[in-house]
Amino acid sequence: MKTKLRPGWVLALLCTVLFFYGFYLGGVQLVISEVSREYGQNATGMGGLVAAQHVAAVVLPVVLGALADRIGKKPVLCIFAAVFAVGCFLAGLSKNLGVYVTGAVCVGAGYSVCESVSSAVLSELDAEKGARYINLSQALLSLGAVISPFLVQWLQKSRHASWRLPFLICAAAYTLLALLLLLTVFPKRQTVTQKEATARTNFFASRAFRLLFFSILLYVGLENGISYFAESLFSVRLSAGDLAAAAISAYWIGMTVSRMLFSAVLRNPKKTLIGCFLASAAFLLALAVSKHPTVSLVCCFAAGFSYGPIWSTLVAQATGLFPEAGAGAAGVMSAGCGIGGIVYPVLMGAACDGMGLGGAFGLLAATAAAGAVLCARLQTNKRKTGASAPGMQ
Repeated sequence: MKTKLRPGWVLALLCTVLFFYGFYLGGVQLVISEVSREYGQNATGMGGLVAAQHVAAVVLPVVLGALADRIGKKPVLCIFAAVFAVGCFLAGLSKNLGVYVTGAVCVGAGYSVCESVSSAVLSELDAEKGARYINLSQALLSLGAVISPFLVQWLQKSRHASWRLPFLICAAAYTLLALLLLLTVFPKRQTVTQKEATARTNFFASRAFRLLFFSILLYVGLENGISYFAESLFSVRLSAGDLAAAAISAYWIGMTVSRMLFSAVLRNPKKTLIGCFLASAAFLLALAVSKHPTVSLVCCFAAGFSYGPIWSTLVAQATGLFPEAGAGAAGVMSAGCGIGGIVYPVLMGAACDGMGLGGAFGLLAATAAAGAVLCARLQTNKRKTGASAPGMQ
């Protein structure tokens, strides 16, 4: 086993971890309506199935992020990569709704902890390039989500594969990744006492952190809203079910391109956040009113592009506020993701049942506008220690 830190290998490995999380997202977003039909669920029930995987994400990243700052990020990552694998096996092999939901909860526990702790590790690899590394890892996540729908759809048509396929592929991948993480040397953590850690992690005392937290809650609502309901939008509202996989992939292609771009250039985080939220509001509104499949397909790409740097920028700014407790800060932000992931799929499902898909996507447009308002209130905020929130201008 290697005893020397190899930053390039750590970056590549964590990008692979997030790539297969993206593969899971894209594949499940394609087959979720099939899963809901098999288990007798309507649109609201489908939203509940999506929300199930976010339940653990509300609590675990907060607890495990703080723990990772104290005992090290490597053991936490290894354990929860294995939890992700177990969850995928359970969901992929399930024969009833209860087992599927149990698997989905395990998947949510695994990916939420892996994503938040991985982001904290990437920010530690290089203080100056941390935000770019996080953007790069998110770009690889998006790339996985681009590839997955096309691959799964092709295998379903040519090999008569079932909806279980993306779960089983990710189960195998994360089993291997857990072993590789175990054999990898991570950056040495800062040593702080428990008293110091507690004093330095009063996250919500920072106005900037509060704004970032609620912004990421809204953002994950946007992400889940479009990605899990795009298949229904094209199949039901637009009567173009053959374009459903293309729509999901177009959305993730836009996000991949955007994240690659912003991993190279990220000049003003505040302006980037405001501009991206406003652009996404416009494209989501277009999806709400469009009745033309081609226009809607373009809007899916454009919405994904506008989403691109938002998650990474929000998390990088939050961890930058608390450099001595990066995993803890990322964990709290991940809890915000979990809340958004629970609330919005259910809201979207209820809106679909009550107002139709147009009304549901209109709700997303209003949410994006609210995100822009929150980010517009960000400014240079000083903590009690005298440090400033990075990059907020």
